[in-house]
Amino acid sequence: MAVVERRGRVMASSLHLLAVGPRINLLERAFDDLAGAAGVAGIDGHLQHLERCWSRFIPTSDISRINELGRSGGGCLTVDPSTVALLTTMVEGYQCTAGRFDPTVLPSLLAAGYSASWVDPTLAVELPDPAAAWPAASLHDVELDPSTNTVRVPPGLTLDPGGIGKGLAADLAIGRLLAAGATGAMVEIGGDLAMTGTPVDDAGWLVNVERPDPADGLLCSLAISGGGVATSSTRSRRWAVDGVERHHQIDPATERSSTTDLDTVTVIAPTGWLAEVHATAALSAGSEGVLSYLEGHGLSGIGIVHDDRSILMTADLDEIVDLVSAAATAATAATAATAATAATAATAKTVATPRAGAR
Repeated sequence: MAVVERRGRVMASSLHLLAVGPRINLLERAFDDLAGAAGVAGIDGHLQHLERCWSRFIPTSDISRINELGRSGGGCLTVDPSTVALLTTMVEGYQCTAGRFDPTVLPSLLAAGYSASWVDPTLAVELPDPAAAWPAASLHDVELDPSTNTVRVPPGLTLDPGGIGKGLAADLAIGRLLAAGATGAMVEIGGDLAMTGTPVDDAGWLVNVERPDPADGLLCSLAISGGGVATSSTRSRRWAVDGVERHHQIDPATERSSTTDLDTVTVIAPTGWLAEVHATAALSAGSEGVLSYLEGHGLSGIGIVHDDRSILMTADLDEIVDLVSAAATAATAATAATAATAATAATAKTVATPRAGAR
């Protein structure tokens, strides 16, 4: 069985792709020669196309056009088919988390100080005038027509794709790899993973979960048959405004940086985008509510409390996971919630198979 691996960057994040199949040349073609309906060649090119459509930092993207239209009174807009898919998952994510995941918090995110790209600070977002004239709109007010690839944007709507965009992009990429002939595929974008089919390792797709501080190394490794994995954190993107520390996880209820007492939550779900929205929602539930949230949605997951670094795990993982010592070196760990290669798998101390999860 042949394995092809690629690494790079996309969506201002690390990119890691693995494909498994019977012939090496078939897999190479899946990466390099696959043409999509939009005329985008190759998986790398397809992901770059999604970034051009979805990034809030690209003025010509569909998301930027939607935000400009929403803050200028609303209207109807024709967008790329992939953007219709993204908006559909946003609505579903909002509904299945009862609003704890809400991509309409862009004004609050900008007010908190996150207006420029972390990778390229020259790329910044400013809501067009007259922004103050329109109250924020709800996803309930968005109207989608997939048959014409149009979206009716309500007055006041602004969106931040954030993590759901990376999770959905990974889902779409593994689908394209399978369509091109791969029997198994894994795609990781900035720590959001999607995987399906024949894994590289006999135990399953191996995922390393780090502690909140990467210097503390590996928390555990999980073997997953397929689906998605995502980690939501209050530690990864932080800044200070007037001496007050803030982060990018906005609580829709308060429209401010979340005051959750959790540092991170890692979730295993049926797809990458579902793992992302549930990780965001579970993080906001705090240490008292995170396990009931995950169990209530039929999901496997791990939460880490900020103050004492205690570990909270859903019952299925608690029964089978032995945590790696906090003294484990960071050399054995990939980035937070990223896929391990066969070489890394040999060093993993814990392999667990979580349940599949539900919406």
